[in-house]
This record gives sequence, structure tokens and C-alpha cells, in this order.
Amino acid sequence: MNIICPKCGFGRTVNEEKLPPKAVMATCPKCRNRFKFREIAPLEHIEPTTDSPPPAPAFAPENRDTQEEAQGPVQPEQTPSGPVESPAPPHDEDLWNELAALKEDEDEDPHTEHQPEPSLPLWEKAESGYPRAFAQTFLEVLSNPKGFFSAMPVGYGMVKPLLFFLIIVQAVALSQSVWQLLGIIPPNALTENLDNTLQAALSLILYPIEVCVFLFLDTAMNHFFLRLFKADTKGFEGTFRAETYSAAPMLLMIVPYIGLPLAMIGVVVYKFLGLRHVHGATNKQVLAVLILPMLLAITVAIVLTLLTGGI
Repeated sequence: MNIICPKCGFGRTVNEEKLPPKAVMATCPKCRNRFKFREIAPLEHIEPTTDSPPPAPAFAPENRDTQEEAQGPVQPEQTPSGPVESPAPPHDEDLWNELAALKEDEDEDPHTEHQPEPSLPLWEKAESGYPRAFAQTFLEVLSNPKGFFSAMPVGYGMVKPLLFFLIIVQAVALSQSVWQLLGIIPPNALTENLDNTLQAALSLILYPIEVCVFLFLDTAMNHFFLRLFKADTKGFEGTFRAETYSAAPMLLMIVPYIGLPLAMIGVVVYKFLGLRHVHGATNKQVLAVLILPMLLAITVAIVLTLLTGGI
């Protein structure tokens, strides 16, 4: 039986054999409208005829006392001591349960993730209190990357995401300079022959430039593979935003030695989540986007090594 709500049009086919025989009313699980879904012919009742005389009493009134004495005192009616069965639920309640169990699978795909409303990060919305806005955005990226990147909008430019990235890079560069001055970590290969103070000063300039160049090259390569695998939904800006904000774990590099490997692992994990949720791509697409450039770089390095070794 096909039951359709007359108010909202929600309908489903229900096995009529499983419906209660007297069920005629239903409550729509979508709009809560109560309606009659079928007609049942009323049962024929045989009414007693009024012309026939009433049956005669079994005993005459004058023999009533004698009959009571013969039968003894009347015993009171015993009530059952067992549990009393609760009355059956209304017939349309069973139908309501059956209709409520039905899902509108043709309207909603259960595997489709519901995207939150686009919302700019607090860092980009703030007009004052930038340190507080940066700290809250940084913590939001680390604590809720799925929600943060899923709500990431585009069309607002790349300047503020780049500034967020540069603040992290500059903090790392400052810490590296301090560790170099203290002799805890070795100097940069480009400045190893210079004075310690000059090395530290140049690190504050050279390191951010190096990292920014790598940022744009890495973004361009990842975006190329996103388009190759048809996973690009937010354009180059979306990829750039995913890369800049996923660099938050880089701040671990302020810790000498152990901070570098932890930061590399964290950046890869958050970049995966960033590309995955900004573009709404699948896990396989993002894995291919991240792995193929690495394999390509390794292949190029091996080929160059073989060529230079042969020369």
C-alpha cells in the first residue's frame, strides 16, 4: 500500500499485511500531519428484535428466598491476583512507528557530509586585538581541523592567510637564531662562515624567504594534482588557505632537535585534513595529491644523482 501525506507529499510503500487490521489514521513523520489513509467497511452488527418478549426469569419471585437458602451465602467475586495486562496501544501508533522508521533516502545521501556554513577565521575578521585573534585561530586549527577547514571560504584574498603563516615562520626563525647564538644548534649552511651575531641576524631574513618560496611551490604542485584528480573545488586560493593554516604545527620547531620531526609529521597530517575538507575531496584523492609529488621528487633526485655520478 502506498501511503502519501496529503499535506507535505511524503509517502512510502508499506506492507499492508503488517498493518493492524483496524488502522485507518496515520501521523506523517515529516510534517506531523494526522490523516486518514484508508477506509474500512464497518462490521455488520445483528441487532436484537424488539418484538420478541423478554425471557422468563429462571425462578419465581416467591421461591427466591428458598433458593438462596438452598445455595448458601453468595461468595464475593474473586479478582485475579496475577499481573494485569496493559491495554493494547492505539492501532495508528503501530502505523506511526512503521512510517517513522522509513527514511527519505532519495533526498539525502547517507554518505554525504553536511558542510557547515562558510565562515572566515577569527584572524581574518578581527579589526583589533590581533594577538588574541591569532592565538584563538591557532588553537582552533589544532583542536578542530575538520570544522575549521570545512567552513573555510574563498574570495577574501590570500594576504591574511600569508600573514598567519609568516608569523609562525618568523617565530621559528627567531627561536633558531637564539639557539644558534647559544651554540645549541649548528648555523645555516649559507651563513656558517659568518660571525654568530651576523648568522642570527641573517637567519631572521633568509629563513622566512626560503620557507615562503617553498610554500608557493608546494601549493602550486599540490593544486596541479588536485586538478588532475578532479578534486579542485575552491581554486588556487582554497589550496593556498589549506597550506597556510595547516602550517600551525610548524611552531613545534621552536623546540631544538625533537621539534623538527614532530613539526614535519604534524604539517603533513594537517595538510591532509586541510586539502580534504577545504575542497571536499576524498581520502584517496588527497593521498594521491600528497604522495605523487614526493615520489616525483625522489625520482628526480635519483636521476640527477645517477647523471652527476656518471659525469
